[in-house]
Amino acid sequence: MTESILLIYLGLGEFFCLIFEQFLSKSGRQDGVVVTPKTLLKIKQVYPTLQGNYAKIADQILENPAVLIQKRVAEVADACKCDNAQIIRFCKKLGFKGFLELKQAIAHDMIPLKTEISSDTVASEEGFARLIKDFRENYLYTINDTIGMVCENTVSAVVQLIQKAPCIMLCGQGASGIVADDFQMKLVRLGFPAIHHNDSVMNKMRCVTLKKSDVFVAISFSGENLEICSCLDIVKKNAVKVVAITNFPSSSIAKQADYVLTTAADETKFRIGAMTSRISQLLLVDLLVVMLALSDMGKTGLSLVKTLSSLQ
Repeated sequence: MTESILLIYLGLGEFFCLIFEQFLSKSGRQDGVVVTPKTLLKIKQVYPTLQGNYAKIADQILENPAVLIQKRVAEVADACKCDNAQIIRFCKKLGFKGFLELKQAIAHDMIPLKTEISSDTVASEEGFARLIKDFRENYLYTINDTIGMVCENTVSAVVQLIQKAPCIMLCGQGASGIVADDFQMKLVRLGFPAIHHNDSVMNKMRCVTLKKSDVFVAISFSGENLEICSCLDIVKKNAVKVVAITNFPSSSIAKQADYVLTTAADETKFRIGAMTSRISQLLLVDLLVVMLALSDMGKTGLSLVKTLSSLQ
């Protein structure tokens, strides 16, 4: 069974197959692929933790980064009604030595800068063609940005954890729960002992039974879901290894995780439902599934054949 056939057999489709084959071959990003500048992406991810003037500074940068890089620190401070020192502290929060280094990073990332697109919330005044275009661009940006943040060492470590675990417990609520269901189905097809419960009581009961050798995978866009945080308090007492799939690496769930896989979705607070966040989560889930499948094609291939036969 070749790698491409195995990918299609897993039901990922030709588009994801192309993405994963590029990642697995370590070909990196292709020229012309549209992505969100890394520095702006970093600001968006820490934004929920920012307060007061720090949030105002972030707004100034995100609203018009092209103008920001032409300003002096005093001009930005004046626009945000804060002092120069706060601008410098903000830069250091992001890992930069100062304002100049932040501007240089933004300028470097913006070559070329993607054009602004509308939110994925439904706007009645938009025509159907524009809506389709915006959906397509939103999803493409999300996929490219998420792939760009993937750390091969982290993915490999998570794959090894799952391979050795007697039990893999998946935990997700709402739309993230749908992603957890999908992950469970694919892991079971590969022959891995994965479980996922939608009932909160059952979740806690199962968490109590987990052992040190097991793995707990928490899936949450915000990284602040109370149900998952409650489960984490239980599993950490048993020294269970935790993997977090979240959009915010500074979130409560991420801080308790041993390994964090970061998505790069740009969801608005008020929306019909999870859209780009779900796509980015599924992307990371499918990446793990493919890596697991390719790690032992003899074993996983046989399991795929058996599970498929049972459904016919």
